[in-house]
Amino acid sequence: MNVTFKLARTEAEAADVLRLRDAVYVADQGRLADAADTAATFDRFDAHAEYIVGYVDGAAAGTVKVVPDSAAGLPCDDTVDITALRAGNRLVEFGHLMTLPSMRHREIGMALMREAVIHSARKHDMTHILGDFFVDDSEGLRSFYKEIGFFALHEPYEDTRFKGSPLSLVAALDVTEAVSRARTPEGKKSRLLQYFFGDYDTYARTEVTDADTAPAAG
Repeated sequence: MNVTFKLARTEAEAADVLRLRDAVYVADQGRLADAADTAATFDRFDAHAEYIVGYVDGAAAGTVKVVPDSAAGLPCDDTVDITALRAGNRLVEFGHLMTLPSMRHREIGMALMREAVIHSARKHDMTHILGDFFVDDSEGLRSFYKEIGFFALHEPYEDTRFKGSPLSLVAALDVTEAVSRARTPEGKKSRLLQYFFGDYDTYARTEVTDADTAPAAG
């Protein structure tokens, strides 16, 4: 299985994203009636957002969206007040992480999330990652996200964009804290921490520019 990742830049790659959304959210899960149903909500940030697409043997198999914080805000602003989190920090929000049904349980989704972490570190020098996640059976944050270091920012809520879905939670990850934990003896035993942050120094941005010292958006 040959897996490659691309930042969607062309019309053809943008069309791949919509086809994936149609295959997953419309045809497979029935959570959207149409692939463009989130145009007025999440997709209103597309002017300054980035989609990463995963290709298996040349065919689009999954995607994840990265939204860097800006004067326009973040999708999660509709749900939770992150004013305090913004102070002195650089935020990105991940969303629409999906893989084709035939590609599930092959860790394509995990690989897409890692690509989003690497991209965000290199391009945006992020300090925090946010996401809007479906809860587990106990209506809490899934263990996958808790092991990495995500923490919930509010109580579970019903995301009316997606029909018949579980409740959702907006959660945040402190990247510096996650990297520090990955370097501890206990953190070195965590496969997830090592997968995402064990080699952080090899992909994190190291140069400092005037833009890096500017106040955070918001």
